[in-house]
Amino acid sequence: MICDFCNAPNPAWRFRARPFLIDYGPITGESDADWAACNECREMIVADDRNGLVNRAMLMAPAIPDLPEADVRELRRWSQGLFFTHRVPCAPVPIA
Repeated sequence: MICDFCNAPNPAWRFRARPFLIDYGPITGESDADWAACNECREMIVADDRNGLVNRAMLMAPAIPDLPEADVRELRRWSQGLFFTHRVPCAPVPIA
């Protein structure tokens, strides 16, 4: 399992979210529910540090094949924004 925000291995936290569709031009998919987060991303989510989340994602996994860095950054900002829009307002829970 990896952090849904930065791709770090072995995330320790789960944030509840309602399912939603992802349609970003050639990139489509769906988020079926909860998002996993590492300790560092958890702190930024709780603090609503959206820029920090994007910056960490770019540091941990800076490339998506066939996309320029600026587009990767924008895609991450957009998809993480969908998480915040669909997040269920409750505390994160530890992943067993």
